[in-house]
Amino acid sequence: VYFHNCCCSYVLLTQTLTISSTGVNYNSKLSGHLYNSDWMKSIPDNTPVSAITIPGTHKSLSLSGLPNFVCQVWTLDKQLHVGLRFFDIHTAIWFPHQLPYIQDSNWILWKRITFQDVLKTIFKFLETHKDETVLMKITIHGIVQDKIVNMLEKQISKHKDQIWTELSVPNMAQARGKIVLLQSPTFHHGAENQKSFFFRNNKLINVEDRIQKLRSHLCDHHFVLTDNAVAWYHSPKTLAEKVNKQIYDLVKEHKKSSLNQGCLGIFSMNFPSADLIKHITEIKPCSCGGEPEPTEPEPE
Repeated sequence: VYFHNCCCSYVLLTQTLTISSTGVNYNSKLSGHLYNSDWMKSIPDNTPVSAITIPGTHKSLSLSGLPNFVCQVWTLDKQLHVGLRFFDIHTAIWFPHQLPYIQDSNWILWKRITFQDVLKTIFKFLETHKDETVLMKITIHGIVQDKIVNMLEKQISKHKDQIWTELSVPNMAQARGKIVLLQSPTFHHGAENQKSFFFRNNKLINVEDRIQKLRSHLCDHHFVLTDNAVAWYHSPKTLAEKVNKQIYDLVKEHKKSSLNQGCLGIFSMNFPSADLIKHITEIKPCSCGGEPEPTEPEPE
């Protein structure tokens, strides 16, 4: 019996390590040794936030419901502590309470979390980790979107010193300890952003060429976002298993050989693993001082 249990433990451990190395995690627990809470502390103050490669989550609070609708396993607090700094927030009104609740385009209500709950969790984290910044993109659903916009604007105005709502991209000195809003088609407050188009049909294509073209945008204070939305014929888990491994390999190779070090923008992912997040946070910011040097590494 003892031998059988050991074998089972070995198999489970091997499977866990294999999943982790592909950039995917389905375990809702997060050990303290995986915390990566202060990785932005070493970034120079004059660095545009857009020039930083930032790990984030797609439909960040879709933690429960049918399998085809769940995109994450970690709570917002755990996502913050593991190093994630971009959050894709979906909201709509739950009519019995007339409050903006966290919701999804599929109309699944995620455990009665209000938008104010989201702000409280992030601000609590930033109180302790003052050198960090958090990016947030808000998408509104439903037939009373104007009403929701007004409600969100009122809540945001209460924290105007803690939330960046301007069109311009802040540098790290301006962003530390704050939430930086990114515009969406339904909520127009915050900085402009564009898609990276690194992926086509869930496969990376011509990434180095795309990075070269996007470098000027990142350095000219424009956010660039890689977001692989789930199609009806792909579950979030299926998509994560297709995409996260490619991001993992891209990041490792990018750190070793890219002529455009750090110019990757924001990755919005399903079920990212702690090691994938860690690799992303170890990328130096995009060098915006001129053309990349083809033969010499970026200065330390």
